[in-house]
Amino acid sequence: MMPDVVTSARYFARRVSGRRARWAAAVIAVFTIALAFWAIAQFRGGNLKAQLLSAPTWTVAENPELVRFAAEQAKPIFAAHCASCHGTDMRGDRTVGAPNLVDADWLYGTGSVFDIERTILFGIRSGNAKARNITDMRAFGQRGLLSDGEIRNVVQYVLKLNRQRYQAEAATEGSKIFAGKGECFDCHGSDARGDADYGAPDLTVNTWSYGGDPQSLYSTIYFGRHGICPSWLGPLDLEQIRALAVYIYSASHQGT
Repeated sequence: MMPDVVTSARYFARRVSGRRARWAAAVIAVFTIALAFWAIAQFRGGNLKAQLLSAPTWTVAENPELVRFAAEQAKPIFAAHCASCHGTDMRGDRTVGAPNLVDADWLYGTGSVFDIERTILFGIRSGNAKARNITDMRAFGQRGLLSDGEIRNVVQYVLKLNRQRYQAEAATEGSKIFAGKGECFDCHGSDARGDADYGAPDLTVNTWSYGGDPQSLYSTIYFGRHGICPSWLGPLDLEQIRALAVYIYSASHQGT
């Protein structure tokens, strides 16, 4: 009886040992496959990151794979650093003058990846030496440059330009102030269509950072506007900034 017991014990031990070996081999195989996929993903991600940084800005948006990669990188960055002003939907906040980032109107440049990237890099009135800060909206009322009545006339003229309800006589007077005493044409142009080189908005397209209703327009002219966008060069690295620029460009061109 004893030899049979010993033989059975050895057989059982071999079976258990064989199962463990097969299980271990299976675990090693799964781990190896997972590691291989991880390595491929890391290589692909690193390659796309290199492409995102090295590609000329005017070509990045034409590469769907790079655009998808940029969006993946940029969404959490936008949520953490940009959404507090521009909103989670990227449509801006008029209470702080943060512009809508998904429409076709841009204060600076034409909304290209290059233009957007430059703004993110250096900011607007941020204190950075390369920031966009050439122009500012003067406080015409506070500084006594225009009277209360003159400001209200200019408001009516701007309402007329945007095909809103306006007072005809006041708008006529406002157009004279716009082209004369107020010197509004110096920044916004004689046709009131603005100048994207200096950040002077187009006053004819009914798109507003601070609001286009009569009271908001009055406040803008009376108190002036001095919006600030921080320079993100430093808090964010170049790859993150490029990803944000591509992401914003893509969001503003959806359906076009």
